[in-house]
Amino acid sequence: MNAGTGEVVDCSEVKNEELFHSVLGGLGQFGIITQARILLEEAPSMVKWIRVLYSDFEAFTRDQERLISQDNAFDYIEGFVIINRTGLLNNWRSSFNPQDPVQASHFNSDGKTLFCLELAKYINFQHIDIVNQEVERHLSDLNYIQSTLFVTEVTYVEFLDRVHVSEMKLRSKGLWDVPHPWLNLFIPKSKIHSFAQVVFGNILTQTSNGPVLIYPVGQ
Repeated sequence: MNAGTGEVVDCSEVKNEELFHSVLGGLGQFGIITQARILLEEAPSMVKWIRVLYSDFEAFTRDQERLISQDNAFDYIEGFVIINRTGLLNNWRSSFNPQDPVQASHFNSDGKTLFCLELAKYINFQHIDIVNQEVERHLSDLNYIQSTLFVTEVTYVEFLDRVHVSEMKLRSKGLWDVPHPWLNLFIPKSKIHSFAQVVFGNILTQTSNGPVLIYPVGQ
């Protein structure tokens, strides 16, 4: 990589490790990556794709933090805020397979702001029984609203392409070219609950809204 002084420096987890970790999250402020060596692994056959909902922000963040601290719990963990304008959930399941369980489609949030935890576990067919058992075990430890559990299985390519599917839906409605400012914030764990209470507790529900993503960051 090209460091901030113009010097070309090799770095890795064991060589110039401080610079290595700084560059990964530095958005170009610590140097420019000019060459990278990336380890490859075999792609999974399928993905078990899961979404669950929370009305309690503390339970939501507690479960997020628990999952990222566990080894091999899930291969993908994301959280986002759902703003409800109509009494029904606004597109939180829109990219899922039509064969999703029926009961969650009747869930009514009573106009509350909800929090969605999205999870994925990679599946290879020879280990599918083990994966299913692991997923059930991890889900049993979570405190989501039980009636909102959605589980589906898709190919790995379909899972990777999920954002493109959403893009096509927005384009079909003429919404893709609407300006959408993007703001990233790092909030200390000690302040995240007061932040959520003030921001998410007072967010406007009668306006168009884009995705509000919430990722826990491990220490």
